[in-house]
Amino acid sequence: MNDQAQKRIIVDIDNTLWNLAPVLWEHLKLHNPKIPPPPEWSYWDFWQEYVTTKDLYQVLRNIHMKQDKYAPYPESKAFLEALKKRGFYITIASHREKNTIEPTVKWLQQNGLLFDEVYLSHDKSVLFAENWGIIDDSPITLDKAARAGIIRAGLLNPWNANSAHPLFDNLCEVLRYIHSLNGQPKTWRLQRGGGQ
Repeated sequence: MNDQAQKRIIVDIDNTLWNLAPVLWEHLKLHNPKIPPPPEWSYWDFWQEYVTTKDLYQVLRNIHMKQDKYAPYPESKAFLEALKKRGFYITIASHREKNTIEPTVKWLQQNGLLFDEVYLSHDKSVLFAENWGIIDDSPITLDKAARAGIIRAGLLNPWNANSAHPLFDNLCEVLRYIHSLNGQPKTWRLQRGGGQ
C-alpha cells in the first residue's frame, strides 16, 4: 500500500454521521406497525420480516431526499475536521441511490462536514484498494473490509454488536482508535468544537 493510499479513508453517513435508525423506524412503521424499534434490530436484515425490499428502498430514498431535515451527531463535524487536519483524504460513501447526491452534498455542506468526494453506491468495496480504512456500521461492509485487509471501525449498534470488528460508542472513541493505528498518541482527545 503506498503512502497516498494510507491517508485515504472512507466514512459512511447513515448511523455513522447521523442517527438514521429512529427516523427509519418511524417511516417503516407506516408500512408495518409491527416493526420493532431500533434497540431490537439485532441483525442487519431485520427488516425483511416486516417490509418488502421495494418498500425499504422507497422509504430510504424519501429520507435521503429530505436529508437537510436531520442533524448530524454533535461530534461529526469535529470528527471529520480532525481527520482532515491529520492529512486524510475523506471519501464520504453511502448505500444511497445516485439521484440523492444533491441533497446529500447539500446536507454535508450546510452542516460544515468536511469531505473530498462523495461516492454513492451499493458496493463500497470497490473503493477498498485505494483506501487506508473505513468507518461504517454495516457488518457486511466491515466483513468485506476485513477480507480486503484495510482498517475498519464503526459505531456500536444492535445490528452489528455480534460482529468481530472494532466498534465504539461514539465518534470520539473511533477517532482515538484510528489515531492509535496511524501513529498518533492514544491520549489524543476530540473536542466538540474541533481541534485537540
